[in-house]
Amino acid sequence: MDCRSCLLVLLVVALLAGVGGGWLRGSEYFSATAVGYRALQVDFERQSVQLMEQEQQQLALELGAEVDRQALEKMRRTVVVLDRQLSAYQEELDLYRNLVKSDQLEKGLQISNFLIRSTEVPRVYRYRFALRKTEGLTKTTKVSFSIEFEGRLAGQVATFSLAQLDPNVEAVPVNSRFKYFQLVEGAIHLPEGFEPESIRATIWPSKKKTGGKELVMSWALARGQVNKSRGD
Repeated sequence: MDCRSCLLVLLVVALLAGVGGGWLRGSEYFSATAVGYRALQVDFERQSVQLMEQEQQQLALELGAEVDRQALEKMRRTVVVLDRQLSAYQEELDLYRNLVKSDQLEKGLQISNFLIRSTEVPRVYRYRFALRKTEGLTKTTKVSFSIEFEGRLAGQVATFSLAQLDPNVEAVPVNSRFKYFQLVEGAIHLPEGFEPESIRATIWPSKKKTGGKELVMSWALARGQVNKSRGD
């Protein structure tokens, strides 16, 4: 073998050695990279699971807080409703207790237990009063009555009848009939700017104007805000 052949053989051997060494180093680098990627993937999956668990816990806490808030709100509304019902029952009890007491009433027809209460609608009030008598309890009596609300509108004295404020009352006087007593209920709609100050209620036998009775009371008293009234 001549020198040229020897050099060629040595060159081939060197190339193979370089390629083999590079492949080994590349293989080691790829393996290290793959291991690092796998470690990152495992850590990512672990962090993702932890994040999901924390989000679920936070959601559960928020849902729990919302449930608690709704439960408290429902309880509050229930208490308000029960309080209103209790007040209504107390008013009913007081009403019938007063209706059966006739020993202190004057003889003849009466308008009593006049109440005015607020509603959820601004300037709309519900009213209730009793028509009653202390004589002729064995027969039905025909009566007529009128209700007027006196106050101020735009700085001037103003008076409105029940028919003007209650859309369900067509005209005044209102005619009715009862044997012992009758409850009259409804709702009035106050005109904008009208400030009621007093209520004037009059009742009389339908056949004659004489023998009637008049009740005058303040608006505040009917609302249950004061303790005194004036009766004529």
